[in-house]
This record gives sequence, structure tokens and C-alpha cells, in this order.
Amino acid sequence: MTSSIGGEPPNCSTASNLRDVGLALATTLRIAPEKEQEWEPRFPDVPFPEDYVALISQTGPGTLGGTLRLLAPGCDDGSGRFDGFDLETEQQRHRAPDEDEEARLWGVFSSGETCWWLPIHPDPARWLVVLVGAGHQQLNITTTEFLTEWLDGDLDLPVLSLPPVRRERILTPAGQGAAAPAPAAGPVPETVRDPLAQLGTIIGPGTPRTYDWDAVAREVDVTGLPTDYKRLYEEYGPHFAVNGFFVAGPAEIVSLHELHANLLRKWCADNGRPEDADPGDRYTVHPEPGGLLFCGSTEGRDVLCWDTKDPDPSKWPIVNADYGGPEVFTGTLTELLVAELTGHNGLGMTSSELGDPNEWAWPIWGPRAAP
Repeated sequence: MTSSIGGEPPNCSTASNLRDVGLALATTLRIAPEKEQEWEPRFPDVPFPEDYVALISQTGPGTLGGTLRLLAPGCDDGSGRFDGFDLETEQQRHRAPDEDEEARLWGVFSSGETCWWLPIHPDPARWLVVLVGAGHQQLNITTTEFLTEWLDGDLDLPVLSLPPVRRERILTPAGQGAAAPAPAAGPVPETVRDPLAQLGTIIGPGTPRTYDWDAVAREVDVTGLPTDYKRLYEEYGPHFAVNGFFVAGPAEIVSLHELHANLLRKWCADNGRPEDADPGDRYTVHPEPGGLLFCGSTEGRDVLCWDTKDPDPSKWPIVNADYGGPEVFTGTLTELLVAELTGHNGLGMTSSELGDPNEWAWPIWGPRAAP
């Protein structure tokens, strides 16, 4: 991530309209129970995103949706009423993303994840929202946009353990016990996390396409391809390359596999398992039954393959043909992308650093499309 890419970030609201949207969000929230006493805003004379200033100045610090503590500066008055809600105090208690001393904490989930601002620009309207939990990710949306979409259950964020469900727009003031989190109405639905939706919160939307997957499978000489791979290319085709991570396209799997086949055969012979391993535990190369099938690569010269032993393509693990021995990711290719880009439980093949994407060779902004 060394070369500079020009252009403005998608998040470029002005201070005036940020104040308006912050006030608008405040009007949609119900304060319950009613505040026993008014809270006097004490924002110091340093930059803050104006939407958050407007929101907290109206509502005061408190717990949103039963689970997210919204913090405020200068509210530790020694009474204990604001314990857990003072921004400066809580910042000292939590690890900053990427150990960035400039990052500023503004929210803490009951499940332990934290919300930060990353001041990549002198104008707070262009700061990024950063979430830290199971890894970290940055979002090119404003604080109020994040809160609105989180409350509506529209963001399946991989770093959060809480599933994306619609939550009640209730803010419990600091000092009052917050109710247990619950959806807006009815029983809590069974929620399945969607790795493709999670990937979209990291890299933004794609350009949908359609493919004749039966024809692709025939050309590759397999009974089928993993469902997650098909969904990935239907959303992000015809080529997928992100942060130096390249996923073979449907039209190039065969040619790229043939290009790497001899290298893979040599790797299988030399590194595919110890010499004393059972024959069934050694890797082979497609089109041998159950052989490795090339599916991607990285700028660091990692060679990634599906291990096609399982008759169900959606259960094929990913193997990195590393010369120190095989590195196996037991999830899907899409899950591997999410793990790599959030820096959580991947194989360490690409960077997950935070910062100004305008300074990166592979800019990644977040859930919004780049301009």
C-alpha cells in the first residue's frame, strides 16, 4: 500500500448538513426512562464530527438499542452517574485500532467491540468510522449513517459478534440500567451471517453479472463449483482483485490452473505432506480425483487452491501451497477474503492496515462505492 491514488473519499459531508442529520437521528430516538436531570454538553474546543456533537447534545450519553454505549467527553463529574460513558476515561481502557494514537473512541458495545474515529483529514466530516472486535474494519460512512444502518439491521459487519437485526430506537440515559438488547418487535430471529454481505461492508458493492455455471463446471472438469465462489463473481465479476489478492475468474480457471499445474505437482511431491504420511493424506493435482484446483493468488506469490476431495464443492477448503508446508483455511474463499481484510483468523497473506485509502495502491473504503 505505497503508491498514491488521487480522488476524494466518498465520505465528504459538510459540517452544516452533518449537524442536521445528527439532530434528525436524535428525533427518532426514544429516551427511556426519562432523564432524571439534563446533561450539559461539554465538548472541548477540538474537532469532533458535527453529527455526533448534535446527536449527543440532544440525547446525552447513554446506551443505544440496549447494547451500544454512546460516550461523551467531559462528563465524569465524580458522582458515578457517568461511569462507563466518559469518552476520555474509556479511551484509556480500550486498545486503539492499529495502536493508532490519533484514533478517538466514541462507542463501546456490551459484547466488547469498540467504535472509533480515524482522523485521516483535518476536516472531521471526512473522518472514517473504525470498528474493533474480531479484527478491525473502517467504514466510509458518517457516524449517524452507521448508527442508523446498524439500528435497522442493514450492516452485517464481520468484526461484530452481534448479528444484524433490527433494534429498538431506545436510548437509556447514562446512570440508568439498560434493558437487554432485543429486536424492534417480535422474537429474535435466527440470523445466519453472510460472508458475501460482510465482504461488501469492507470493499463496497460490485457490478452484478450472470454466468452459465454448468458450462464453467464442464470446462473445468468438475461436478460443480463452490456456491460462495459463484455468488462472489455474480456480485463482483468479471475480475476480482482486492488489496493484492486475486481470485481466478470463471473464464480463466482452466488456463491459470494449467499455468500453475507443474509448480503444484512439484510442490505436492516436495511439500504436500511429510514423506511418512499416509498416501491418502498427500495432495495431488486436478484433474486427478480430489486434486488441488487453482483458485487464486496474491502479490506475495501465494498460490491458492481448492482441495476438491469432498464431493460437495461448497465444502472445499482452501490450501495455500506454501513451501514451508501446506497452510489450510477450512472455510470458504469468501470467508478467507473477509478474514484477510479484517486481520482476523486468516493466513496472513495481505495487509489489513487502517488509514487513508487515498495513499494506498489498492484503495478500500468501506460499504459505499468510491466516487
